[in-house]
Amino acid sequence: MLKVSHKNLSGLMKEYYKKKLSLMVFGGFGIGKSFVVRDTAEELSGERAREFIEWNKISKVKKQEVFEYPEKYFVLIDIRLSEYDSSDIKGLPDFRDNKETIEWKIPFWAKFLTLENSDGVLFFDEINLATPIVISSVYKIIYDRVVNESKINDNWLIMGAGNREEDKAFIHTLPSPIKDRCGEVELTSPTTEDWSDWAIKQKIDNRIIGFLNFKPNSLNNIDFNSNQKYTTPRGWERVSELVNGLKINENFELICCSAIGEGIAREFIAFCKIQEKINLSELIKNPKKIEQIEDISVKYFLVSAVAEQYGEKKVDFSKIIEVSKVLDKIGNAEFVSLLWKMSSGYSGKFKEDFLKTTGTDEKFIEKYGKYIL
Repeated sequence: MLKVSHKNLSGLMKEYYKKKLSLMVFGGFGIGKSFVVRDTAEELSGERAREFIEWNKISKVKKQEVFEYPEKYFVLIDIRLSEYDSSDIKGLPDFRDNKETIEWKIPFWAKFLTLENSDGVLFFDEINLATPIVISSVYKIIYDRVVNESKINDNWLIMGAGNREEDKAFIHTLPSPIKDRCGEVELTSPTTEDWSDWAIKQKIDNRIIGFLNFKPNSLNNIDFNSNQKYTTPRGWERVSELVNGLKINENFELICCSAIGEGIAREFIAFCKIQEKINLSELIKNPKKIEQIEDISVKYFLVSAVAEQYGEKKVDFSKIIEVSKVLDKIGNAEFVSLLWKMSSGYSGKFKEDFLKTTGTDEKFIEKYGKYIL
């Protein structure tokens, strides 16, 4: 099966959406399959000049409004099939009025798919964790784009996602006819660089971003033969939610060890303790002191912290240049490029500031400009 990156998957989604063909994506757990689907659906909504709506996150009142004015919205309907019964997909027979034929009452979300002006992405997540009878219930939706006897609007992209056999997720084998009606790809684990770009936009704790650039192999670490909790990109997101704004104390250690693998958690905690070793505000005030730093982990922390402060407008572009020049002087070009990439991720103003630079800094800017242009 073709292996693709997160960026590749997003591009494929857009192509399949144009042709309204179905796409199936497989991959390890916790690596961001649903995030790519969600983010790409939002990008498509912008291209369609419609308001983006996540069906599962809106109230009944809002759903009714979306149903009445479908032409205004681009909707992501995320169905976690492992939690569904076949009747949740197919609906229930309506025996009222003693009719000679059976009519089916389908779920509200399924009815929305059939509206003339509806538009969006129907996403069957955890498709191969569902029972065979549930999988057979979505067969007609994927194969014929029909919900019972109602045709799904041609605007919709239908997608499925599932785990692989090696993930030990107790999956069911998808019927070959279903797989034959879809494009199929396997999503690989994100690179640290790609994940960092995403993490900055999602406001993941900068200590985590700095640590994972320092220890890239800690982003996704799964060992089925050990008794350790698995460490995945989704796990790091969980750590960020738990430790955001929290200083290092006894609870900090407990939280990290419970959220990701204990060994990696302790390495992360040691990295976080760097804050206690250095005076960040003093280094930012007087970047020449960076020349005295020998510990590489301190530099990773410093770069991520300075970039975040730039994004929060606590330091300006001239300070980024000052810090960069010192790093360049001591032969740390890789940290200059990392600082610029992160600063650009934290603030779109970075490129604007970069292009405005004149005078003595122009040659320096030219040297590293390739990292953001």
